[in-house]
Amino acid sequence: MVKRVILLLVCLLTGCSTSRSTAPPTPLEVRPSAPAAVLDESLTAGKFYPAACPFALPEGVVQGVDVDCGYVAVYERQTGPRAADSRIIRIAIAIFHPPGGASNADPVLYLSGGPGASALKTIVYQYEFMSKPVFESGRDLIIFDQRGVGVSRSALNCREFNELLLEVMDRELDEWEIDDEQAVEMMLERLQACRDRLARQADLSAYDSVNSAADVENIRTALGYEQINLWGGSYGTRLALEVMRLYPDGIRSVVLDAVYPPDVDLYQAAPANFQRALDRLYASCAANPVCTEAYPDLEQVLLSTVARLNQQPVTREIEVYELDKTIQIRVNGHTLLAQVFQLLYDSRMRYFIPQIIYDVSNDDFDYMDKVQGSLISLMEISSRGMMFSVQCREELAFSDQEEYWKELSAHPQLSGMFRDSIIGGLAYKACEIWDVGQVEESANKPVVSDLPALIMNGEYDPITPPEWGYRAAETLDNAYVYEYPGIGHGASLAHPCPESMFVAFLNNPDAVPDSSCINTMGGE
Repeated sequence: MVKRVILLLVCLLTGCSTSRSTAPPTPLEVRPSAPAAVLDESLTAGKFYPAACPFALPEGVVQGVDVDCGYVAVYERQTGPRAADSRIIRIAIAIFHPPGGASNADPVLYLSGGPGASALKTIVYQYEFMSKPVFESGRDLIIFDQRGVGVSRSALNCREFNELLLEVMDRELDEWEIDDEQAVEMMLERLQACRDRLARQADLSAYDSVNSAADVENIRTALGYEQINLWGGSYGTRLALEVMRLYPDGIRSVVLDAVYPPDVDLYQAAPANFQRALDRLYASCAANPVCTEAYPDLEQVLLSTVARLNQQPVTREIEVYELDKTIQIRVNGHTLLAQVFQLLYDSRMRYFIPQIIYDVSNDDFDYMDKVQGSLISLMEISSRGMMFSVQCREELAFSDQEEYWKELSAHPQLSGMFRDSIIGGLAYKACEIWDVGQVEESANKPVVSDLPALIMNGEYDPITPPEWGYRAAETLDNAYVYEYPGIGHGASLAHPCPESMFVAFLNNPDAVPDSSCINTMGGE
């Protein structure tokens, strides 16, 4: 059960495509036995270096046959007058091949979410699902860890911050009880320590979507592709849009799944977006006779349970199998709301939410404990330093903190969850510490493009609502926009219908995909 929950929740942090070429691709000259020493020599920016795969391979996948790995060397600062003087960093890449080889020359390059989530560390869980539609279209699938993430070098990991989070989940430190305000103060101290350490080894202001978009272009040219298809999920859609803006000639088509446009305010909109998804959850249960009989008055039960737990928190022993440890965690109402928020991401887990709410209302925490342990396990796949650099430079730099607090006050039942969270008030304080400046104003504007784009939105998405997909499409002349009933954060792999539309679009981006299957999906 726990392993299944982990598999289903991987997408929470991972997210978890002009002219056409029909000639078969030229095989890359990649050898899995390439000596590791080649990566220790002086690297040339824009060049691909074969290397052993630095991550767990999916079952049955053989290096040198089914997958080739390596690094593309890029400048840490890709743009501006200081670019050529900056150090060279390594972007870790894996090229997965369909059985018998690709029949189309244009691969699919996946852009993961977060920002900061490692696609390569989690591919062992997601390979079967991710490769299926891409291989069905006769294409290679390229997975890479973005700059500062995962097995790319150097990764901007904040181990100081993660360690503290685990230590104070029960609101105790060295047997001394601490309150929320003290916990936040300690988190900010750890972030400062992380920032100071990382700043000695990296130019933190060089980690943003503009530089990452240049990395994508470097990957394309280093691997020798005339054109590629982009497939972005969550933050990956924002990166894909930036690639469309800056490097359109190398792009054949684009799939934007759970769209995060550059001109929205993620933080200011977060409470309303979560409330929208909650309202949809309540309405769907009320409209379903089985659900409403088993879980009547779902909204009231959730809110009353949240209020009770905030008054009387409980301490739980949580088994975190992936970290091979048991930790104590203080569960209050905000903890329950945060778990509901996370479970709304995954379309399959959504059906368990009413049961979890009712179980907790009856002081049965067993299922919640299992999910919480899996969520804690996922902390290690995210490079928080990269996340703060990206979000502080291109999101929070353009966000009005006073307006955020006004918006949060309009959702008092959610305020406790957002007040001191990374998706809320804590982020503004963190960016004062991170001190990485901001991107050019142009990077915060809508992207104008005539590239073929398939935009996929989930009805229950609690963080990137369907409205954002339609918003991005307003300046994309050849965009096809769809909302999928019953789907959460990420539609392309959540159901056979959007998956089939994904494949059809890859095969012919200039044709409107047949969307009739959407009418058979149902959302209850």
